[in-house]
Amino acid sequence: MTLSLTRTALFLLAGTALTACTTVEPVRPNFPTRPGPSQPLPVPPPPARQDEPAMQPRPTAPVESNQLPAISPPRQQPALAPAPRPMVTETVTRTTVAGKVVETAGPAKDYKVKAGDNLDAIARTMGTTRKQIADDNDLKAPYALRPGQVLKGPRTTSAKAYVVGSGDTLFAIAQRFSVSAASIAEANDREIEAPLAIGDRLILPEGFKDKGPTIVRTQVSAPARENQPAPSTPAYSEPVRTPTSRPTPPPIIDEPATTVRTRVTGKVVDAAGPAKTYKVKSGDNLDAIARSLDTTRKDLADDNKLKPPYALQPGQVLKGPETKVKAYVAGQGDTQALIAKRFGVTQRALATANGVKIGAPIKAGRQVILPSGYRDRGSIREEIAAPRPKPTPAPAYTPPPVTYPTPTPAPTPYERPPVTPPPIVQPPATRPPPARPTPVTPPVTRPSTTPTPAPAAPVMGTPTDAQITSFGRGRFIWPLRGDVISDFGPKGTGQRNDGLNIRVSTGEPVRAAAAGDVVYAGDQVPGFGNLVLVKHADGWVTAYGHMSRVDVKMQQKITQGQQIGQAGSTGGVTEPQLHFEVRYAPTPQDRARPIDPKLVLPK
Repeated sequence: MTLSLTRTALFLLAGTALTACTTVEPVRPNFPTRPGPSQPLPVPPPPARQDEPAMQPRPTAPVESNQLPAISPPRQQPALAPAPRPMVTETVTRTTVAGKVVETAGPAKDYKVKAGDNLDAIARTMGTTRKQIADDNDLKAPYALRPGQVLKGPRTTSAKAYVVGSGDTLFAIAQRFSVSAASIAEANDREIEAPLAIGDRLILPEGFKDKGPTIVRTQVSAPARENQPAPSTPAYSEPVRTPTSRPTPPPIIDEPATTVRTRVTGKVVDAAGPAKTYKVKSGDNLDAIARSLDTTRKDLADDNKLKPPYALQPGQVLKGPETKVKAYVAGQGDTQALIAKRFGVTQRALATANGVKIGAPIKAGRQVILPSGYRDRGSIREEIAAPRPKPTPAPAYTPPPVTYPTPTPAPTPYERPPVTPPPIVQPPATRPPPARPTPVTPPVTRPSTTPTPAPAAPVMGTPTDAQITSFGRGRFIWPLRGDVISDFGPKGTGQRNDGLNIRVSTGEPVRAAAAGDVVYAGDQVPGFGNLVLVKHADGWVTAYGHMSRVDVKMQQKITQGQQIGQAGSTGGVTEPQLHFEVRYAPTPQDRARPIDPKLVLPK
């Protein structure tokens, strides 16, 4: 027992001695350590040495408690304006020329007097009385008739008429009933340009065929409804920019203001017509011929300088008394063409009745004899384009800047400063000589032997036809082929054609002259019917009018040669045709102006 206690005491003394001779070093990693944001940098205490006296603790200064500055939370992004509903293209169906067809009193019958006719026989032929036909034509006893005279009879008892509705035009009505607008105007004794009133009854000419109301389908852009699925969007999208106001772009088609001028406003008066003539036949005598020419024996002999016993020869032509005819008193600026148009006759018939050449000028105040069978349609109204100042182009739209919220920068992590080792000093004998700096030779730039092309000079002012031809060469193709019935340019009487009118068959396909975007498809532009506008690159625009059907939608991208519709006769034309325009703007600030399509179309 004594031996065990002694051995244990020796072990304790040996352990205490070893502890006093050993310095304990803390274990450190072989990489720099970075404390967390809320932990101070740890500093190891110096090792305690056994041979030094114990250090007395120094009094510690009072610790001040300072409040950390408040860290403001990161600012949230302001709520953007709600995205507007996406625009979708919808088909709007509209029914036009939907009036009723009713029974009505028909137009009056006409009868052309022949040689040997009398009023009683004509009245029996027309199913009326002698007095009634005399009253209808303002005839006075003894009711002298002349061959070629047109007499107006009673109105027919049964005819079909169309009741005019809101928005109807004469051309649209004519298209529904497969007749011309001129025939409807003639059947109702009215002008083609005369306005229609709701409720008017227009007598339909013979041979009409009712095709029913016209259905017009128009592509329009409208906001999507709430229950309508919105178009798919990508996962990432730019912030929605909602401008407070956006200027409306100017229309592509520049319709000039028009004024109405009335032409051929002279009066119709009674005038002395050409003398009656009679060709003598075998067995004729002067008394019988005088009765036939509605004159006396003495007057007939005096007019032809005949002497008793008034010997006549077969084939001899005798001149009778002068006739009474209607004549038009010409006004300033009247022409044969305008007078013939007012009275519903040909220029040849008008020139023959007055013994002049076709197209001969007519002086103001002259009495122009009207040929038989004329019908006075009243003064002619002409629409003339009135000059107006050049519109100022709308300023280019600049979207408002979008301000993004400034994110709060993250706190910079603490980096422990690197420990720079002290420089190693070598003995002078072994110190290497200093290195000489290597001279740097500046690079030698050799001049380029390839000439730099000069930028093309911009076109200043209005480009010439030659420049437009060079700009548009090879860009366009013909939308279809046919006879050109109206060329580009002024057409007289204040009218102008801004494109080409090409005669085609109804239903013939109309193809895009070049690739582009459809900016309009509808029938809301007066006079053009179903119209399509296509915008191309570099300031070019093409237009296609009078189509019977439109096969493209607004905002649709199309390729060159793609079918955009079918030819027809909508928009106030009397035969199937295509109105084709080409417009060009030299710069984005200019308005697209019409040019002659033949300058850029292939020969």
